[in-house]
Amino acid sequence: MKLVIKSIGRVRLKINLVLLFSGILFVSTLSFGQSADSKLFSGDEFKLKLNNRTSSSDTIKTDFKKSTTQKIKIGGLFLAPSIGVAFPAGEFKDYSVAGLILGVKAEIAYIKFYPFIFGFVYEYQTNSGIGEYVTTNSFTNYDTKITYIGGSLDIVLSKFIRTDFTTPIFSFELKYASVVNDVGFENSSENYSINNSLLIYSFGLGFTLYVFDLSGKYTFASPYSTLTFQGKFHFPLIKF
Repeated sequence: MKLVIKSIGRVRLKINLVLLFSGILFVSTLSFGQSADSKLFSGDEFKLKLNNRTSSSDTIKTDFKKSTTQKIKIGGLFLAPSIGVAFPAGEFKDYSVAGLILGVKAEIAYIKFYPFIFGFVYEYQTNSGIGEYVTTNSFTNYDTKITYIGGSLDIVLSKFIRTDFTTPIFSFELKYASVVNDVGFENSSENYSINNSLLIYSFGLGFTLYVFDLSGKYTFASPYSTLTFQGKFHFPLIKF
């Protein structure tokens, strides 16, 4: 009887040990699987982040290349009407007074041409005769009318001279001048016109404040030379 009881006890002990071992093995296997899944997920997540960083880096590099290689084009066509006073100089001042000069100038400015600005000039000037000259010669009037057509070259001096508020400009003009002298005599009701044409040139200095210019220039056009002071506004027509 005692042997039977001992055998039954040994069997129960073995069963308990097997169950205990199986439980430990199952828990270990489950823990290992979860750890492996966790490591696998972390690896995939790392690769995903790495890919995202790589693509972001490539995007930044591409944008940087685009920004560094992008060409900047600044320029345009401008229209500049002007008004001023033309003071006769040299021989011209002996028989004429200061007169009004009106004009318009088309300008082409482009960054590749800097500091040069090319232009086309049209101006119209009138000067009346000095009262004493008119009376002495028995004239009723002696008016000089000059039409200028030509080209201009402006040089922006801010490239060479530092300024804070204004832009100094040196200008050169080469123009064709059509001169008409209207003369009226006391004993005649008709006016007589004397026509003349000249190739003349001018040098000037001025400064720009935003869209407004103030300038002075001397025109070599003997016997119709003048010292002119003008104000000018700039209006953009085309930008490119």
